[in-house]
Amino acid sequence: MSDDEITADLQAENDVDAEAALVNDDEEDDDDVEQITAQKVLEILETAWINEMCAPEILPNQTDMLELMVSQVSHMEEQMRDLDKNDFRAVVHSMELERVRYIMASYLRCRLQKIETFTQHILNQEETREPDDKRLSPEETKFAKEFQGHVDEYFHKVATQYMPNQQRGELDQRIVVPNLMSHVFLKANVAVPAVIVGVDDEEVDMAPGSQHIIPYQLVADLLQNNQAQLI
Repeated sequence: MSDDEITADLQAENDVDAEAALVNDDEEDDDDVEQITAQKVLEILETAWINEMCAPEILPNQTDMLELMVSQVSHMEEQMRDLDKNDFRAVVHSMELERVRYIMASYLRCRLQKIETFTQHILNQEETREPDDKRLSPEETKFAKEFQGHVDEYFHKVATQYMPNQQRGELDQRIVVPNLMSHVFLKANVAVPAVIVGVDDEEVDMAPGSQHIIPYQLVADLLQNNQAQLI
């Protein structure tokens, strides 16, 4: 059985209803309800996972997609209980579930690593963003604040309380920030004209599917608009 056949089988048996995430607030017109399949949710998560792994800064969270996929995984596990353990489909579906779990766990682990590394910087950035533009989920924000509180408490006990007041107040020197000018591998999803790729304002036209090595900061907006993805 090929990968395409497995994916098609899983998609046919396990479509996800994403009304809660995609319906308009009024929810009065059934035409406003958009359906999304399990395969589409997984594709979104895979792209978000790779982007998160490759980007130097933390990206907008995909909590809605994660919740949909967790629900779908639980649904698939219930369905698998009805399958004979010797049925080849049970083996294939079990392998697919393990792959999905790995993607979700790796995605969340990568975000936590960034939060732990750039805690104060991320919290400072979040304070300047509008509610709809915040990149951390409520749970991540709570974790970041608690983690920073523990770090500050530890440094105070072992070091800062013994320092002169002038040095104790220089907190900005302890803030670690990501290197946004680090180079990344980029693949264009659509045609993007006149992208600045250098300090001399050199411009490049990106064709769909074209791949480039470029400083992250110059193409960060393309990721936000889904015009490109990291590879």
